[in-house]
Amino acid sequence: MRAKLFFENLNKYWATPMIAIIGGILGIYFTIIKDSLEADAQRIENVALKIESELKQQEFKNNLKIQMYGEVKDAITQNDEKLQNAVLLLVNEMLADDSLFREQLITILLTSPNVNESVRKNQEEIQTKAEVFIKEEKQISATNFFIDVFYLEDIISEAKPRAEIIVRKLTEELGNNYQVRLRRLPLNINAKSGYRISANEIRYEKDEAEIAEEVLELIQSENVFSIEQPRMKQIRPSKKTPNYLSIFVRNM
Repeated sequence: MRAKLFFENLNKYWATPMIAIIGGILGIYFTIIKDSLEADAQRIENVALKIESELKQQEFKNNLKIQMYGEVKDAITQNDEKLQNAVLLLVNEMLADDSLFREQLITILLTSPNVNESVRKNQEEIQTKAEVFIKEEKQISATNFFIDVFYLEDIISEAKPRAEIIVRKLTEELGNNYQVRLRRLPLNINAKSGYRISANEIRYEKDEAEIAEEVLELIQSENVFSIEQPRMKQIRPSKKTPNYLSIFVRNM
């Protein structure tokens, strides 16, 4: 009788609680394992999606190269000045980030005996604009605060006059502490990643937010834009450009 009572008490006060504790511990353990497996599965899925995205991007680039080669091939087989100039513009813009292949196709186009002389002149002009742009970029110095006001070439008749007004206003209001420049943004430069401006815009870094807001207020006070005010874009450039603000002017 005492033995039976002993085992009943043991089961009541020790065995059942121990089983509950062990069950709880196992539950926590399996939950941790489950969460870990789910996290691993998510990481694997993310890597797979990244690889798939990179493969699609590479496939797009390869298809684009094939298409651009076909366009150049058609252009050099036809004595059509408008077609050749259109293909030249297409190659310069669509392959803006692939300088090696772009230059190869342009060389093929320009060395063709069927190419019109105006095509060669257009390429010289495009190259000259790019060289001027690069030269101006190199003049930026951290010792002075530069504000570059770019006008876009796609609708230059709207962009340039407004950019000139902004340059004049900023020069008058900001004084000698800032070097304000009027600059052209060539089409083939704007086609590159990092640019691709499609609207009026002010680009600045975090520590330049105050002057960027002041510049926006000055532009608005002059009523430069009647429809689309410049959008503010804080950037995190891979290469720091201290004391530098860029304004892009495209339309009204």
